[in-house]
Amino acid sequence: MLIDPFVVVAQIINFLILVALLKRFLYQPVTQAMSARSQRIERQLAAAASTEQDAGTEKKLYLQKQRELEAQKQEWLNNAKLEVELEQQELTQTAIAEVNLRRSQWYQDFEQDRQKLSDTIRDRLSHQVALATRKALSDLANADLETQIVATLVDRLYNLDDSQLNAIRNAPIVKPHQTIIVYSSFAIADEQQERLLTAIKKQITPKAEVQFETKEDLLCGIELRYGGYKISWNLKHYLTELETATVNIAENNAADRTTIETLI
Repeated sequence: MLIDPFVVVAQIINFLILVALLKRFLYQPVTQAMSARSQRIERQLAAAASTEQDAGTEKKLYLQKQRELEAQKQEWLNNAKLEVELEQQELTQTAIAEVNLRRSQWYQDFEQDRQKLSDTIRDRLSHQVALATRKALSDLANADLETQIVATLVDRLYNLDDSQLNAIRNAPIVKPHQTIIVYSSFAIADEQQERLLTAIKKQITPKAEVQFETKEDLLCGIELRYGGYKISWNLKHYLTELETATVNIAENNAADRTTIETLI
């Protein structure tokens, strides 16, 4: 087989032209397109990586914010719970204080009412005891008792000490005359009047004018008045002491009862 050199050269030239054309119009655009695409993909991958990094950062920030919100929420709940407990304690203390105040006021009012009732009963009892004693002594009064009452005053006159004698002898005289008045709850017999006159003139003054008067409120008693001085004896004094003693006993019993109630 014969090889035509012209044909071979022509084919080589055609091949080289084809290669040049392919390189110029096909290979370079494809290469450039692939390079551009590769660069675009790299940029997209970089953008995706950046976006992913940003997303991770945002996720971390979100989680941090979420933890902060949870912590703040728990703090708010704790504060709210503490405020509720404090308010509840305050309301409880206020209620207890009000109850104690009302109970104390009630006890105070009750104690005042009880004390008033006790005082009323005590006063009435003491008064009734005194009245009953006065009535009994008035019913028992007789001549022998009246004689003894006069004798008691006479005995007191004879037993005055120096200071008492000086006081009665120097007592201021209200009236111009030295009048001595003897009050008694009964009419003094003449014999007893003579005994009194003798004692008065001997112990006080021999120039005294003595006047006898009846005074029922003395209650089995007798009283001598000279100027601003007085010598007396009557059962009223003892009844007053009895009434005072009765009141004191009632008060002591009330105080003891109050002390026992307080201790209980």
